[in-house]
Amino acid sequence: MDASDTTLLKVYRKNKNQGLELLYDRYKKYIYTIAYHYTGNKEDALDLTQEVFLSIFRSLDRFDDSFSMLPWIKRITVNKCLNYLRDKKDILSLNQTNESGQEIQELLPSSNQTEEATLYLDTKETLTKAIHALPAEERMALILRHMKGMKYEEIAKIMGVPLGTVKTYLHRGRKSLKTSLSKDGLWER
Repeated sequence: MDASDTTLLKVYRKNKNQGLELLYDRYKKYIYTIAYHYTGNKEDALDLTQEVFLSIFRSLDRFDDSFSMLPWIKRITVNKCLNYLRDKKDILSLNQTNESGQEIQELLPSSNQTEEATLYLDTKETLTKAIHALPAEERMALILRHMKGMKYEEIAKIMGVPLGTVKTYLHRGRKSLKTSLSKDGLWER
């Protein structure tokens, strides 16, 4: 186990409140980043981050300190994200904000934007829609691989699937993205 995780658990066992604060400070950005890339909006990412921490806090007393905390935390985060997608209703609000605090309606092209900026925003929006249209497992594998830079073995462990399945998810996800982007004229065959 990482030395700082060992220290964190020692502090937690002596003073639960202080230990929980340290745990939160250490992992909040990491968990939020995964949740944000999965949900695509700030509010849902914050809600998921809170749910992940509630799960962690509830089960921390049973955590086996002979293991590293990060894979355990990643697994909880991935499960919460998958549950979110399973339960999510496809509601889009133009008032939703992105990570930088901009509302979606602000990202829509206006007449005073240059052609280049408009093309960039259109491409980004199309890519985001294509990613969110993927099946949950394929989307998670792509996010962990390409946005988090994880190795295939790490992804397999986090998602709880064999290595070959991760490769299949990535292959199918990339193929679906290519097809979707080709239809929108953003990918040349």
